Amino acid sequence: MRGGQALAVAATAMLLAAFVGTASNLAIPILERDFPNAGLTTISWVVSAFNVSQVTFMLLGGRLADRIGRKKIFLRGLAVFVVGAGLSGVAPTIELVIAARIVQAVGVALMLPSSLAAVLPQYPKERHGTVVSLWSSMGVLGAATAPVVAAVVLTASGWRALFLVAIPIALTALFFGRRVLTDGLVADSPRPLDPVGVLTGTTTMAGLTITVVQGSAWGWADQRILAIAAVTVLSAAAFVRTSLRHEEPLLDFALFRIPTFWVVTLAGGLIATSTAATWFLFPLFLTEVWGYSILQVGLAMTPGPVILVLVAPFAGRLVDSRGYRGLLVLGAAFATAGTAWMSWRLQPGETYLRAFFPGTVAIGLGMAFMLGPANAAALQHVPPAQLGAANAAYNTARMTGGAMGVAITTAIVGNAAVGTRLTSFQESWWTMTAIMAIAPLLLWFRYPAANRSAS
Repeated sequence: MRGGQALAVAATAMLLAAFVGTASNLAIPILERDFPNAGLTTISWVVSAFNVSQVTFMLLGGRLADRIGRKKIFLRGLAVFVVGAGLSGVAPTIELVIAARIVQAVGVALMLPSSLAAVLPQYPKERHGTVVSLWSSMGVLGAATAPVVAAVVLTASGWRALFLVAIPIALTALFFGRRVLTDGLVADSPRPLDPVGVLTGTTTMAGLTITVVQGSAWGWADQRILAIAAVTVLSAAAFVRTSLRHEEPLLDFALFRIPTFWVVTLAGGLIATSTAATWFLFPLFLTEVWGYSILQVGLAMTPGPVILVLVAPFAGRLVDSRGYRGLLVLGAAFATAGTAWMSWRLQPGETYLRAFFPGTVAIGLGMAFMLGPANAAALQHVPPAQLGAANAAYNTARMTGGAMGVAITTAIVGNAAVGTRLTSFQESWWTMTAIMAIAPLLLWFRYPAANRSAS
């Protein structure tokens, strides 16, 4: 009973993080109207600053959870999230809105890796696939409901209400989290966390994400991008060097000697690259080519995520009883097939039921068999004291892949005028299909033979 309540709290945090990360996209046109002197480049940082900050601090959040306590870091992260949401909703200037979004993202970076790590020890190992699948599916549900909910809130109340709407739910999770979560196994180490690694690691993740996110907007040859890229390379080299030498690194590279961890983490990053890019493109296609309204776009994109949420518990039970490899390969193959179908069939003269619906159903089924089970497989052989750090590393890879996917897609679409982007859409979709197709091959050939059945 207590385990189920703890899972509900952790899943709520996952849902909130995905919702606020997606819903803010719909607020950009209204923010542009309310802050006419700011310019779209500045206003877009309401979204970009949130994404960059999540990736930047996720590793640190996971490491702190393992050292200080999963429950402690989760509750603190949720409290920071509430503060950031409140400040976002009352900020008088766009610069303060952006600053508040950074605060909110830091809260997400603290609470996400700690939430799952606080729950898993309350369940036996043979049920971890089910638990992680349920937790992951809530993120998809949050992202899927965001367009429709955001459209309704923005129409009824405006952008401030959209930022504030998550606060009551977060406070409820905070209330119950104090009662049902546990700190679990905390790493017993008197040695301080590597300060150089923390500095260079966060700098590396921030620099990499800013370069990817802003490269197409500023231009890849822009002096700012080149300078940030140079700092990122130097920081990355210093980070790897100190992490390999320090007794308490920010990221323990020994994790990548666990075959199930590195294979699934790489596959998850490839899947995230493709899905983030295609989800970025679908609303543009549906509005520009098929003439859908924002509400119609939200409804059109809902079936796939709903199927994912419905099938995820079954997928979790299946991996718990049958093992990971076959289901992961099947899921990645289904998602690739669905993406390929939509790359082929999405045309001006096509219909939703014939072209879009079959593809989104296939992707939803594939992600149900891939998303949660992949996260569980990545953590399968990780020492209990490192669950927070490992979960942070896995999800950092996914988020970085998502940022890269959107950047690649933006570079392909470029500055083509509205109404002339059909060829660019198709080039982007086929590119993302090719990237996603690597994942099932990687899982088939590199997932360790010893783990092809349930442990």
